[in-house]
Amino acid sequence: MRTLNLGTGHIMLQELSIQNLALIEKLTLEFKTGFTTLTGETGAGKSILLDALGLCLGERADSGLVRYGTDRADVTADFAIQKVPHALEWLKQQELDDEDNCLLRRTVTSEGRSKAYINGLPVAIGQLKELSALLIDIHGQHEHQTLLHANQQLALLDAYAQHPDLVEKCRKNYQAWSKLTQHYQKLTAEQSDKTSKIELLEFQLKEFNKVSPQAEEFELLSEEQNALSHAQEIQQASLNAYELIDGEDGVSERLARAIDELESAVEFQPQLKNTLTQLNSLLIEAQEAAADCQHQGNSIELDPERLQQVEERLAELFGLAKKYHLSPEELVGKHQQLRQELDLLTDSSNSLEHLETEIKNAFQTFEQSAKTLSASRQKSAKILAKTVTASMHELGMPNGQFEIAITPLEKPLATGSDRVELLVTANKGQPLQPLAKVASGGELSRISLAIQVASAEVASLPTLIFDEVDVGIGGGIAEVVGQKMQTLGSHRQVLSITHLAQVAAHGNQHYHISKTTENDLTFTQVNELNTADRIEELARMLGGLKITEQTRSHAQEMLETAQSISTSPN
Repeated sequence: MRTLNLGTGHIMLQELSIQNLALIEKLTLEFKTGFTTLTGETGAGKSILLDALGLCLGERADSGLVRYGTDRADVTADFAIQKVPHALEWLKQQELDDEDNCLLRRTVTSEGRSKAYINGLPVAIGQLKELSALLIDIHGQHEHQTLLHANQQLALLDAYAQHPDLVEKCRKNYQAWSKLTQHYQKLTAEQSDKTSKIELLEFQLKEFNKVSPQAEEFELLSEEQNALSHAQEIQQASLNAYELIDGEDGVSERLARAIDELESAVEFQPQLKNTLTQLNSLLIEAQEAAADCQHQGNSIELDPERLQQVEERLAELFGLAKKYHLSPEELVGKHQQLRQELDLLTDSSNSLEHLETEIKNAFQTFEQSAKTLSASRQKSAKILAKTVTASMHELGMPNGQFEIAITPLEKPLATGSDRVELLVTANKGQPLQPLAKVASGGELSRISLAIQVASAEVASLPTLIFDEVDVGIGGGIAEVVGQKMQTLGSHRQVLSITHLAQVAAHGNQHYHISKTTENDLTFTQVNELNTADRIEELARMLGGLKITEQTRSHAQEMLETAQSISTSPN
């Protein structure tokens, strides 16, 4: 399996800027390399940061997120993607690339309208989701609930195995086989009433053959019918126009007289030459127009017999169209459709035999891709099971065991022919059982965390966020969780919202989230803590409201120990 090594000193999510979002008026967070922890009292607004980042990642926008009294919330996430080739390639394909950085921006108005931008250019929300899927992965505190579903367990294994090409190939082969099968079933069903359908189609085709509608025939006949039915009016109008233009005292004669008058005066007034030229042109055009009118009037023949033929043919076309609830223009297409349907039915026996062969070949192709996918799953399942079992031991379940059962499905699916089920036992002497039957909520949380950490270790995504995944964990186990996230931070950027001091102490960077009230207005603030502030915050997390010197001393020792074993880059 492929793992991503970003190297030391690399920052992915560099900056998160928030304006007028919920209780945040204006905030800019700069994230460092390694493992960053975010802590704060319940209700301080830790979830707001995830909501803000979620907007930049294409999550659903809600007008309720806009700070009260303002018109618009604005969030921008700045990612460095020099070492994320898939993201760079995606941006290039979308013509959104901007060297090595990537700015994701989202605005939401108080009316609920939102806009999305990538590197300053407007994009669809779907594009934000596509890109963010290449950059960041969020593990939520309720992850263990989704892991109880069979489809999520299969998705987990496929994500861990990192074989998207095999999954996609299997899906496409399944779709090809399924499409052929559906077509075969349709043809087979049609066989039962094939005779009656053929009889109906033959009758309908006979009617169409009798009329035999031709392409563009209706339009041409309509034009001809219009001309024939008004032939006398057209003829009379053309000849009348000819007389008015070229007849006695017509336009031509008057223009000629006007030209004669001006020619006698042009030698005394040279400016009249232009006028004379214009009149000569008008005379020529008038004579040409008169000739056209005369030709039209003399060429038109009154042909009542042809008019009757055209009207009878139009009536025939209209009658057929009305019977089949069509427009006359649709008759040619319907005629062709009837021929094709009849050909298909009369040749269905040959089609079925040919389809059977195609279906057999398509299934063999799918079956082979499903076997290849299954083999990859089997291999990855053993590695994941071993890794999760080891993590369970570290997380306070020394006798815990984790396995992934892969059994054949009765009926194959687009995901292949495997049924994947996560099996666990937390105690010695107890048999492996499905994850959904784990009785203890605390055990389920720790098992889920072990799975998430194992998955994250081979993730191809450069930034990982853990949202209070350590709920229900405490003591020495929390120490292990902190160490694991710290180790992850040496390979990629890790952010964790946590309520455990043991986890927070392992962070290379520590943000504290708090809520304050000024002038009857409530604000959420986020501050990066220095060493002294971290000790105070860890003491609060350890001792609650009343912090003693002993608690502070414990917090200081915890921080120093955690930082001394840090494997993250500095």
